[in-house]
Amino acid sequence: MQPPPPRPPTLRVMQASTAGERETLEAFLDFYRDVLVHKVRGVSDQDSARRMLPSLTTLAGLVKHLTVVERNWFGRLTDDPDTLPTGQEDTSWVLADTDTIDSLLAAYDQACAASRKAAAGYAL
Repeated sequence: MQPPPPRPPTLRVMQASTAGERETLEAFLDFYRDVLVHKVRGVSDQDSARRMLPSLTTLAGLVKHLTVVERNWFGRLTDDPDTLPTGQEDTSWVLADTDTIDSLLAAYDQACAASRKAAAGYAL
């Protein structure tokens, strides 16, 4: 499998060093969100679910876990009733038979969009 082509830096990342506090924070968050997506896009479902360690850690599990992190962190901030109860976060690494890397990335994208919307409602 060939690695995906390199992505040019986005404008928001280049602005991070000279922008205001909110723009800098959002640029860094989006940069790291983009890194995850870039690293796993194009990886097969089989490879993304493969365990390389004696744990639940997989590429697909990482995407699923970070989706739960996005939802829970901002969900707790906004009292969202769909937030997982404290202590159940470890289930976020468990893959269902229906989980594909594309479906997990779509859910992650939705969670990040909801996080951006929630954060926009708060001052820094």
